[in-house]
Amino acid sequence: MQLNVLIIMLAAGVNLGWMAVRAIKALHMLQLDNYANDHFAQWLLEQPSRRLIEPMLALCQGAFIVALGLAPLLGLSAAWPLVGWAVCGAGLLAYTVGRAEPPKKPLVYTPRAIRILATALSLTLVALGVSTWAAIIGLQGDVAAPLASTTALIVLLVGLLIVQLSPLIVFLANILLVPVQSAINRSYLRRAQQRLSDVRPLVVGITGSYGKTSTKYLLDQLVSGHRRVLKTPLSYNTLMGVCRVINASLLDDCEVFIAEMGAYRPGDIKALCDFVHPTIGILTAIGPQHLERFKTIENIQKTKYELIEALPPSGVAIFNNDDPRCRLLADRTTHVTVMRYGLDTDGQPLDLWAENMSMGPEGLSFAMVDKRGRRIDVQTVLLGRHNVLNILGAACAAVALGISLEDVAKAIHDIPPVPHRLQLIDNGGGVTVIDDSYNSNPIGAMAALEVLGSFRTGQRILVTPGMVELGPLEAQLNEEFGAKAAEVCDYVVLVGVERTKPMLAGLQRKNFPPEHIRVARDLKAATAILPTIVGVGDTVLFENDLPDQYT
Repeated sequence: MQLNVLIIMLAAGVNLGWMAVRAIKALHMLQLDNYANDHFAQWLLEQPSRRLIEPMLALCQGAFIVALGLAPLLGLSAAWPLVGWAVCGAGLLAYTVGRAEPPKKPLVYTPRAIRILATALSLTLVALGVSTWAAIIGLQGDVAAPLASTTALIVLLVGLLIVQLSPLIVFLANILLVPVQSAINRSYLRRAQQRLSDVRPLVVGITGSYGKTSTKYLLDQLVSGHRRVLKTPLSYNTLMGVCRVINASLLDDCEVFIAEMGAYRPGDIKALCDFVHPTIGILTAIGPQHLERFKTIENIQKTKYELIEALPPSGVAIFNNDDPRCRLLADRTTHVTVMRYGLDTDGQPLDLWAENMSMGPEGLSFAMVDKRGRRIDVQTVLLGRHNVLNILGAACAAVALGISLEDVAKAIHDIPPVPHRLQLIDNGGGVTVIDDSYNSNPIGAMAALEVLGSFRTGQRILVTPGMVELGPLEAQLNEEFGAKAAEVCDYVVLVGVERTKPMLAGLQRKNFPPEHIRVARDLKAATAILPTIVGVGDTVLFENDLPDQYT
C-alpha cells in the first residue's frame, strides 16, 4: 500500500477509535437512565463542555487543522498534519483509556446496548468510509503524489465532527431503533403476561418516594418461611425490569410475587399495575424524591396513588399513616380494605403501630401492637427509626397474606441487615462503618444521622455527596442536611466540590469548625482522606453514593 493511503487510513482509524471510546461512555450513561433520551440529553447539557465534547481532544484536532493551513507556507506536505494527528490522537486515546477509573456500575452489554452501539458505529463507519473514499479519490489516481491540503482537510474535519459529536450519534441511534425496541418489548411483555396467567401468584405492589426497596426486602423475609415467594431484585422496578424478572425467575410453584414499582413520570405505575394486577398495595411515603422529573409533589402523589387505584375490590391498600400525604390518600380510599401503620397514634386509629421504641448501635427494639390490642415485643439488628416504619408496613402485608402476628414477630428477629442501607460493618481495625450508601432521601438522611449520633464512643465522621433529584428543593434540603450534620458529627467529608456547596453552607450556618471539614473531588479521594482523621473507636457513616451519571 502506498504511503499516502496508509496515512489516510491510520488517521481514519484513530478517529474511529476515539469515536468508539466516547460512544461507549455515552451508551453507559444512557443505560443508567433506562435508555431515556430526554434524561440523556439533560445529562449532556448540564456540563456540555465536559460531557458533549472532549475539550483537550478538540484543541488537539483544531491545532492540526491550523497546522494544515500553515503547511504550504512552511513548504511542508499536507501529510505531516495527518501524521501528527494520528500519533497525537493515538497517544491521547491510550492515555485516556489507561487512566479511566472503573465505573461504580459497569456498562452491561445487553442485546439492546449492543444494538445501539452497533448502529452508532455503523453510522460512523458510513461517514468515515465516504470521507476516506473521497480523500483517496482526491489523490487523483496518483497515490504517490504529495497529499493535497483539501484531501487532508476532509479527513481531519470529518474526524473532528464524529469524535466530538459521538454522544449525539448514540442519541440518534437510540431514536432510530425505537420501532425495533418497541416490537421486542411487546414480545417480552406478551411472554411475561402469559407466564403470570399460567402461574397466577398473588401480587403485592410496593411504591413510595422512599422506603419501597427496604419494605420489599423485609416483606420477603417475613413471608418466605410460609409462602413460596419471588421478589423483584435490587431496583428492578420499571415495566421492562419487572417483565425481565417474570420471564427469568417466576417458577410454577410461586405463590406470592412482590413487585417494587418505581416511576419517573405519571402513568408509569398504572402501566405496571395493568401488567401484574396487584391485589395488595403498599404506599410507603410521598416526598420530593425525583421532583426534578415530576415537577410538583402533586404529580408524585397522583402517580404513587395509581397503585391503590388499580387494586381490585377484594384488595388491600396499606398506608404509612405517619406521612401526611399518605394519610390523606388513605382517607379518600373506599373501594378496597384499608390498613394503616405508623408510630404516631394520635388521631386516626391504626391497624399496626409501635410503642416503647428504643434505638442504639445494637439495633432496634419496640412493642408491636395491633388494633385488637395484641402486643408483642420485637428486637432486630436493623438500625434507624425509619426502619420501624418499613417493618410495620411489611408486617401489615404479611398479616393481610394470612400470617399470624406472632410468626411475623419471630421473623423480624431473624432479619439480617438490608445491604447498603444502614448496614453495620466492623472492618476489624477498631473502626465501625455504617454503610448507607445505596441511596439517600431527606427522611433517610436524617435517620442516618440519628443512628450515627447513637454511637457515643470515639469520633463520628460523615462521608457524603449529599442528595440528588430533589428538583428546586435540592439546595434547601441539602443545606438542612448539612446543618443537622453539624449537630451530630465531629468531622464531615463532602464528596464533590460543586454539588456539596449547599451542605457546606449548612455546616457553616451552624458554625461547624472549618478545620473539621474536608472536601474531596470523588469517593476515592474521600476514602484517601479518612486515614488522616479516623482512629480506633471512631464511627464512619457513608451516606449515599451517587451513580456514575452524577460524577
